[in-house]
Amino acid sequence: MKKLFLLLFLLLTIFSFSNDSIRIVSTSQFTTEMLLAIGAEDYMIGTSFLDDEILPELQEKYKKIPVLSAGAPTKELFYSLNPTFLTGWQSIATSKNLGTIEELNANGVEVFFTKSQKTSNLDDIYEDILYFGKRLNLEENAKKVVENMKSEIEKVKVFNSGKKKVKVFAYDSQESAPFIIGGNGIGNTMIELAGGENIFKDSNFGFGTGNWEKVLDENPELILIVDYGDKSYESKIKFLKQESPILELQAVKENRFVRIPLSYISSGIKVSKGIEKISEGLREVQE
Repeated sequence: MKKLFLLLFLLLTIFSFSNDSIRIVSTSQFTTEMLLAIGAEDYMIGTSFLDDEILPELQEKYKKIPVLSAGAPTKELFYSLNPTFLTGWQSIATSKNLGTIEELNANGVEVFFTKSQKTSNLDDIYEDILYFGKRLNLEENAKKVVENMKSEIEKVKVFNSGKKKVKVFAYDSQESAPFIIGGNGIGNTMIELAGGENIFKDSNFGFGTGNWEKVLDENPELILIVDYGDKSYESKIKFLKQESPILELQAVKENRFVRIPLSYISSGIKVSKGIEKISEGLREVQE
């Protein structure tokens, strides 16, 4: 009887350890929201790099998790939490931040960087979400999140079926030369699905530097402005209307601006809602 009791105790201990020992630090908003959306908050011991507001339905979960820093947490703080799993921006795994992947692995930290932060394919986002679900025994939750995203995107595609494409200039920041959404990232895919045509679609980067001359030549019908950081949406509009080389464009004069928070155009669960936001902004031009 004692041996049976001991065996049961050991099995329960092993089961508990295999789940509860996963201690996740998430260093990007998109991975934080992926994890919260599938119900992984009990595994999360810290977050960082918040671009803007967490989705309303996830805020209560988010508030219970310590925010380690606005940007990259220090190594000392990171290791003081006894983490076993790191995800987020790939740039966090460098010697000047939390250490290389090899160093993190050697210190007992499993590292997973989402494939979708490097591609323009929505399927990669779905795969990342499903990976988290499988890794944390939350597969059904992850499948529901993916199904909901697909459903929301399908509604936008149906709505835009047969409508003309709207020429879009997607402006992030900078004044001497515009920092833009290019053609090789998820942002370009979102613009296309929303019913737009990115005037920098032929560029080979996701985000990068464009030029004002092309914006003038293309004469976009709408300007999508990425909102984040210290430079506000309003200040970007002020620059475009008062000081920029494109202040005489019709889209600028007629205030055809659409705000998109950075987290809605990053490779996470918000992309479906981001596509909806862009599509809503395009409707006046389409009609």
